[in-house]
Amino acid sequence: MKLNVITTLSIIIFSLCSCKVIKSDIENVDKISKAVENKLFTVSFNYANPMRMQSIALTSEYTLTIKGDSAFAYLPYYGVVHTAPFNMSDGGIKFASAMQKFDKRLNKKHDGWEIRFKIDKPEYHYNLHLTVYKNGSSTLQVNSYDKDPISYFGEIEIK
Repeated sequence: MKLNVITTLSIIIFSLCSCKVIKSDIENVDKISKAVENKLFTVSFNYANPMRMQSIALTSEYTLTIKGDSAFAYLPYYGVVHTAPFNMSDGGIKFASAMQKFDKRLNKKHDGWEIRFKIDKPEYHYNLHLTVYKNGSSTLQVNSYDKDPISYFGEIEIK
């Protein structure tokens, strides 16, 4: 009899905890979905994966922010640069610019979004492919005429 009561209480407690986890997951997915749809979010990156090197753990705060029709990036760059920048202090991938050819759609598995856009300035040209998953993880692939491709891995931040 005592064992049945303990088992029943354990099942009830486990069920209540599971419901709370499911509810918080649904709330997070809704927040991420709204942020992506409204084009108002920031992705913080933890790892960089250069084309010719091993993955590198990032120790500083490196981000890509999407606000409306503009993108703001502060990212390190590791790899081969084919042309020298105009200003030698402009290392990395840094921009605050309007996005061009913006395209956002659900990915094939419907577990996230594929976001593609271009940043074109006289001093640099970037093609960016950002994948944001419903669990919050994100990947960014950056291609440039002047640099080898590089990828970044991180998490979306919702404010």
